[in-house]
Amino acid sequence: MRNQELPSHEVFASRLARWLGAPLNLIEELGHYLLILPLNTLLRRLDRASYWLEGTWSRAVIAHTLFPLTLIISMWLGFEATEAGASITSIATLALIPVVYGLFAAPLERLMPFSRDWLEGGNDMTVDVMMFISNAFWNGFAKYLIQVLFLVSLVEALEPYGHELWPSEIPGAVQVMLFILIKDFFRYWLHRALHENAFLWRFHATHHSVKRLYWLNGIRSHPVEVIVQAILFAAPFALLQPSAEIVMVAVFMQLSIGLFQHSNIDLKLGFWEYLFSIGNNHRYHHYPDKKIGDCNYGGEFIVWDILFGTFHKVKGERPSDNIGIGGSPHYPMTLTGLLIAPFLKNQRFDESVSPNRD
Repeated sequence: MRNQELPSHEVFASRLARWLGAPLNLIEELGHYLLILPLNTLLRRLDRASYWLEGTWSRAVIAHTLFPLTLIISMWLGFEATEAGASITSIATLALIPVVYGLFAAPLERLMPFSRDWLEGGNDMTVDVMMFISNAFWNGFAKYLIQVLFLVSLVEALEPYGHELWPSEIPGAVQVMLFILIKDFFRYWLHRALHENAFLWRFHATHHSVKRLYWLNGIRSHPVEVIVQAILFAAPFALLQPSAEIVMVAVFMQLSIGLFQHSNIDLKLGFWEYLFSIGNNHRYHHYPDKKIGDCNYGGEFIVWDILFGTFHKVKGERPSDNIGIGGSPHYPMTLTGLLIAPFLKNQRFDESVSPNRD
């Protein structure tokens, strides 16, 4: 189809892809050869040791304790970083969490992999690093818009009621988990809508384009979705008005839980999988078959899925490592392609932008 026969927004998207494609693809190639290839070469040296670890007590201890210990440390670190109030220091500490987590998660994924097929991902890590940087900008931009346009006025309007609603007298750790649970209620319904609405799915498909799950690619989201989330998630803060310290510690916790969602570490989570959206819960969610994959929408907790009937977990079953977007095996994998794909509707992407994607 010629450009003049295409809708104007598709013509613009195609031209934008050509303009952005060359420099972004060059950055991807440089990142792949200068960073990712040397890193993977180093990590592959651990592969032999992974076979030695199988069946050992040390692997069992790590598998059972890593997640709860990380939660405790994140909670402690969050309160320590915000002891003097939310500040640049606490924000800088927060920004270091993915880096610190990656330093031990990347080796552990080699030593204790859930799927050995997920150990190699081509150029996906370069794309995910670029997506992380891009979304950090868009997330900050969206939050600034929220503050300027309506959040400040909304908080002022609710000022007489918010402090009465929030239980500030209960222990800080309980406040943190309560705030995450309430915020996750909004996340649950947004996430469910992203799957069930054809238009919204076009943007959420970016997240489901991954062919493997590993510690970093939980952050793969389209900027439009990032902005919508930032706007929606302001609602529980404006309504309840917990302290800035509680919100900051909650962000510490959410980031830590989120990093475990996409982890390729073979953990033994037991009852934790009935509280949090981690491990096998999220692996089912990434199934290409809609009949299975449209489940487990919780961002941090799995409680809302259990209450609203979308929880899926088969006891004793090991989820498949075959994930992605059903019906669209050639969905774009470059950063430019991922950014432009939601705005295109042609034969190549028709099935990927439909909520009925099985």
